Amino acid sequence: MRYLSIVFFTFITTACVTAPPPAAPLEMPLKPQLKSQSYQVAYETEHASPKVKSVQLPAHKITRNQTVQVIADKASVTDTLFKQITDALTTMNLRVVDQGNSDYTLAIHQLELNFIEDTEYQIQPPNKAYPLFAQITQLYPVQQCSTINAEVSMRLIHRASGDVVWFGKSSIDSASFHREPLIYSFSDEQVISNELEVATFIHQQNTDQARLARANQEVSIPSYKTISKMTSLTKLQGPCNRTEVSALTPMMHYYLSSILIDKIKVH
Repeated sequence: MRYLSIVFFTFITTACVTAPPPAAPLEMPLKPQLKSQSYQVAYETEHASPKVKSVQLPAHKITRNQTVQVIADKASVTDTLFKQITDALTTMNLRVVDQGNSDYTLAIHQLELNFIEDTEYQIQPPNKAYPLFAQITQLYPVQQCSTINAEVSMRLIHRASGDVVWFGKSSIDSASFHREPLIYSFSDEQVISNELEVATFIHQQNTDQARLARANQEVSIPSYKTISKMTSLTKLQGPCNRTEVSALTPMMHYYLSSILIDKIKVH
């Protein structure tokens, strides 16, 4: 019995000594260098000229160096726009006065801003064709942008008689005012499609049991696979949402005011 115990112990000890050590842990393979190509796409819409109505009556002749006082109590005129209007009158060889008697008063009756129906911008063919343009055309054929219509109306009144000697009204929408196209960018990027599969394989092969099992055999780590993926559009240029379009309104009011003042005939 003692002899059998010694033999059994010797067998176990020999088995432990001669058993191969577990294989080394596997490391994640190096990822391939992924390529990326960026493109731009433009969207445009039709533009309308500003609507302008200007009527000057012959009752009083407006001459150079006559004085004008600007009255803006019926409209919310910013300090910047007020100065721009007075500068425009000065350019017309009229003298602007702040108070006291003047030959004329320029009454600003209306500074209107209203959101109207969205403007549809159509995709434009690129100068140099690229394969993904057809796909972009299918996915994003148009861009819908918020649109503001601005209106300005004024009257020039002969102060001594109270006669209206000139009145004008102009309007324009934000899409027609900002005539530059909308520019968007997107990328065609390579991405790894089986990264989770490779990571799972490495994790499974690094357990104690798996390392012992592959002590005497090699395993092949799955290769990374790549696919092309197109990103969504990112706007680079041009007002489209309500906040961006609203930011145009001071310039639109100045533009319309300048058009109207330029219609006044000064002799």
